[in-house]
Amino acid sequence: MYFIANHKKALWIGINIFMVASMVIIGGITRLTNSGLSMTEWSLIGGIMPPLNEQSWNILFEKYKVTPEFQFKNYDMTLNQFKKIFFWEYLHRIWGRIIGITFFVPLIFLWINKQFSFTEKRYFALLTLIGCFQGFMGWFMVESGLVDKPDVSHFRLSAHLTTAFLIYILLFFCFWNYLGRQSPFERSVTNQKIKKHSKRIIISIILLIITISSGAFVSGTNAGWAYNNFPLMGDNFFPPVIIEGTNLSMANLFNDIGFIQFFHRVLATLTLITIFITVYKGARDVNLTKLKSYFYFLGIFVICQYTLGVIILKLYVPVALGLFHQLGSLIVLTNLIIIFAEMRIRGTRMRPSVQ
Repeated sequence: MYFIANHKKALWIGINIFMVASMVIIGGITRLTNSGLSMTEWSLIGGIMPPLNEQSWNILFEKYKVTPEFQFKNYDMTLNQFKKIFFWEYLHRIWGRIIGITFFVPLIFLWINKQFSFTEKRYFALLTLIGCFQGFMGWFMVESGLVDKPDVSHFRLSAHLTTAFLIYILLFFCFWNYLGRQSPFERSVTNQKIKKHSKRIIISIILLIITISSGAFVSGTNAGWAYNNFPLMGDNFFPPVIIEGTNLSMANLFNDIGFIQFFHRVLATLTLITIFITVYKGARDVNLTKLKSYFYFLGIFVICQYTLGVIILKLYVPVALGLFHQLGSLIVLTNLIIIFAEMRIRGTRMRPSVQ
């Protein structure tokens, strides 16, 4: 079963890739500016219209005043300051609704007009389910910060971000195959070297996603401010919770900001090393000569991404650099997806005798 080349479908998916990538950036701004809890209610239809007069603004502000975030953190916030954080959360939610339109309206039209193969139908049905789950996770995450604690659950934040990246992966892989390459869904690679490269790419993608998820832990707990030196954490390589060793339960570790930052550092380093190995092996393979530029770009950019992470740490997490860091992870992921998709295509064109 093939993704048959179709430029109209490619345009549709390409638009949604842009929308999802923009959503990741908007979500990052929303988180880094602590704007996510400014809207205390969720309504699919009623939440579309923004406040249009001073009375509407005051009603929303009064609702915000009863939240733990206002009572414990922003008790001196003015209405004008509230309007600024409200803007980002409102934009985040509206953008999500627009994605629903740009994805589902063409999907329904194409489905009714029998433009999808059976495999494509299953693929987009899966994407639909994940998209609906993502919408639920968004509110489920916000809800966690409206009850007792003045922050959203970093576990739910991580799940929300990870789901966004999963949607991006599925969209981009689909898009790349719609560009005219006729890559099969089922793995039918005959060349053993290509198979090994594919496995390394998959491992790199998995590690990158886990690292991104741990980055949401860092963002959700402000663990980036815990230590601003590198590679040490204070005077040691390990955070106090590990050195003391009094309570090493998972619940305690993943609520300790020192360990959370340490965990992200370790994962980032492991991901860097794994991608380096992937780049080294791929760039040296004569069967992948036309992919060398992708491998070299991947190697250079992952170094930049890692270095930027260290710089952000030392500068106590500036918002602008934090956004570039999140965008950087998206670029690294995109490059990995492209290489993986291209190797599937090249693998199917390899003769079995080629080793």
